[in-house]
Amino acid sequence: MRIGQHFLVNEGIIKKIVSYVDFGLRPIIEIGGGKGGLTSFLNPDIVIELDLGLINYLKKYNLVISDARYLPTNRGQIVSSLPFYITSDFMKEIIKLDNITKLVLVLQKDFIDKVLSIPTTISFLLNYYYTIELREVIPPIYFRPKPRVFSQIVIFQRVRKYNSTINAIIECIGKYRNKDLSRVIKICDLNKNCKAVKRKVRDFKPWQIIELLNLLGIESV
Repeated sequence: MRIGQHFLVNEGIIKKIVSYVDFGLRPIIEIGGGKGGLTSFLNPDIVIELDLGLINYLKKYNLVISDARYLPTNRGQIVSSLPFYITSDFMKEIIKLDNITKLVLVLQKDFIDKVLSIPTTISFLLNYYYTIELREVIPPIYFRPKPRVFSQIVIFQRVRKYNSTINAIIECIGKYRNKDLSRVIKICDLNKNCKAVKRKVRDFKPWQIIELLNLLGIESV
């Protein structure tokens, strides 16, 4: 069984990914070990793979057969050429783990472009919990099989602890991008005494999430 992975095969890019890893921050967890292309250079403390057909490539490492969205540890650093199809679900789960403080990921470039520019729930959440640093863009030719899209190395550094109340607020306002903030305050049952602002949620870039929350009367952020 193959789970929709595209395996990095370019050694130069693999070494570049490894160069961004903090080897003093443990455990180092690789997600989606695949055929071991990144694993062999990274030598992670834990490698997670769901595809039983790839076990032979990873059997000399500390292998955990698991869905990456449900990690066997709640601390350390994650390194991954993340399977595209789990990206959003994975990120929604990982933000709940305060002690996973750094992520070095290869993501679909279209996904990260939206995270930085389009006001959606996942974009607001990621910009709230992390600083986001862009690194090299990776062309399809560096993967096997070749995807139809470009990818990019992205580094996430944790800056805030998980807050279920803030999460619920962000999830609510993310549903109403086209509404005025005064209307969002009522719909999401926020601070009705805060000063009404004639701006819409869509007027804010994802990295302006703190400003947006403050305008909605959420000041403890």
